[in-house]
Amino acid sequence: VEPATSAAATLGVWATTSRPRVSIRQNNNGVPDRSGNFRQVQRMGNPLINELIIGVGSKDRWSMDAPANEAQFSGFFADPTLPRVLNALTGGVLAIPAPPRFDLRPLVQYVPPIAAPGTAPGPVADLLRLNTGVAPTPLASASRLGVLGGDNAGHPNGRRVFDDAVDIALRVVAGGVLAAPFPGFNANVNGRLGDGVNVNDTAYQPSFPYVGLSPSGRDRRHIDPTEPGCTAGTGAPCPPE
Repeated sequence: VEPATSAAATLGVWATTSRPRVSIRQNNNGVPDRSGNFRQVQRMGNPLINELIIGVGSKDRWSMDAPANEAQFSGFFADPTLPRVLNALTGGVLAIPAPPRFDLRPLVQYVPPIAAPGTAPGPVADLLRLNTGVAPTPLASASRLGVLGGDNAGHPNGRRVFDDAVDIALRVVAGGVLAAPFPGFNANVNGRLGDGVNVNDTAYQPSFPYVGLSPSGRDRRHIDPTEPGCTAGTGAPCPPE
C-alpha cells in the first residue's frame, strides 16, 4: 500500500447501469422480450453529480457517456447552476465562490485534499477517488461529513455507507468548503446546509454488510420529528448540525 503522501496512492472508479436496447412488453405473462446489445443508461462516480451539477438539458447525455468524454460537461463543474438557485432561495447569504469553481476540482481531478500534493491532476472526469494510503477511521469516531467533518477517511475520499452524501454534496457545491488551505471547512453559512437528517435510525455495523438491521415492519412505531429518538428514545430530538 502506498503512503497517503504518494502520488500513486489515489485511484478513481466509476460504475454503469445498462439495459437491452429493445424491450417489448407483452400482455400474456408480463415478461418483456428483450433484444439488441446492452446500452448504458446511467453512470456514477461521486454521488449526486448528475442531480446537483449537470444541467437539465444534458443529464441524459451525461448518463450515457463515459468519464473519458467529460470535457464536454466541464462547464457545469466550472459554473454550476445549483449555487445560484441556493443563493436566490436564501437571499444571497451564501458565500458562493465566483466561477470558475476551482474549489470543485477535488471531485473531478486528482488534487488535494484527496490526492497527495504533486499528483498529476489528469483530465476532468467524474470518478469516485480514494487515497488508499489514508487509514480507515474507527466507526465510533468517524464523522458522517467525512473530509468536511475532519475525517479524512470519508467522502469525498471514497464513500462509506454512513457518509451523509446529501449534506456533503450540498455544502461542497454551495462552495468554499473544499477550498485550500486545508482543513478550513464549515467556516461560513455554507457549512450549515443539509437535509435535516443527521443520524440513522439504527446503528451501523463495523463489518459486512455494515448497514444496520432492518426495523421490524410489524412491531416498530414511527418516531415523529418532535419526539425523542436520537438516543434510542431516551434523549432530546436531534439538534441541527
